[in-house]
Amino acid sequence: MKKVMLIGEWGSGKSTLIRALFDPGYVPRKVLALDFHRNFVNTPSEFLENRRFYPALITASADCDILAFVQDATRSTCQMPPAFAAMFNRRVIGVITKTDAPTANQLRARKFLLNTGVKEIFSVSAAQDTGLDKLRAVFEI
Repeated sequence: MKKVMLIGEWGSGKSTLIRALFDPGYVPRKVLALDFHRNFVNTPSEFLENRRFYPALITASADCDILAFVQDATRSTCQMPPAFAAMFNRRVIGVITKTDAPTANQLRARKFLLNTGVKEIFSVSAAQDTGLDKLRAVFEI
């Protein structure tokens, strides 16, 4: 199994992804520091929203095989800056979450992720269990 770091805004679905992909007993909560759960590293949204924490993201990513930028399909904004993926010397993928929501706009979320420099994008819905098998294959779960 690959070690995966999840990076995204508050409420984007990082904790829910861990629960849906790997551990139904994982309890999503507001992460205030790096949260290590087996092979997942859940990052606080503050690490993305404040540039002064970027070095912490870079340092923590050194032990990871894959970085997953998580973008909520219902959001009309994206906190990840252009070419953000270029900061990391790891495989970076994009994950569009909440694709089942009535206000979801997958095209907009895809554009946000492409703008960050992500080349591989996966669309998932934890509620409907769609797209998770592809992520499990990438993460080798």
